[in-house]
Amino acid sequence: MKRPVFIETLRIEEGVIYNLNLHRERVHETAFLHYGTKPEIDINTSLIPSHLKGKRVKCRILYDEDIISVEFFAYEFKTIRSLQVIEDNSITYCYKSVVRDALQNLLMQKKTADDIIITKNGNITDSSFSNLVFESSDGALFTPETYLLEGTKRKFLLKNGIIREKKITIDDLSLYQKVYLINALIDIEDNISVPVSSIIL
Repeated sequence: MKRPVFIETLRIEEGVIYNLNLHRERVHETAFLHYGTKPEIDINTSLIPSHLKGKRVKCRILYDEDIISVEFFAYEFKTIRSLQVIEDNSITYCYKSVVRDALQNLLMQKKTADDIIITKNGNITDSSFSNLVFESSDGALFTPETYLLEGTKRKFLLKNGIIREKKITIDDLSLYQKVYLINALIDIEDNISVPVSSIIL
């Protein structure tokens, strides 16, 4: 059986590594569960290539029982104008693995939409690459309690009381006006979002 390899993706901007402690926690928990180790994330920002200076940098770390590689890329936002709801009642993706076959298979079903909203037993979970935050008509922000992967940005926003966790089903969509896509590289303020009317059932 192939040894699982995991991925951790961090945002670095102007020399600042965002939410490093939350990323460390997730790497330690994942590696300890699978290998009994706690690899240490040690990022030397001086190694970021000069052509990435001043940009939002995506730091990609691969690891198993130890750190395998650390790479830096310029981060580019995806254009998301519509989301296709795809149901999969058996999908699991609780560890950020390099093996994303299940997610890719669902993504192939999106037809003309830019990305997907995955539902499990009628409950809203995540998109193919992000957690979700729904905005109600009064501006309150909620994230589904039935997430697939507990993202570091999601955890940070919950911890700081910016969003609240709530059960959100397909039938609840009409209660919201907008959905934001968030992950380690995308904050709510970046406004990668679509109106609920652009969600395709």
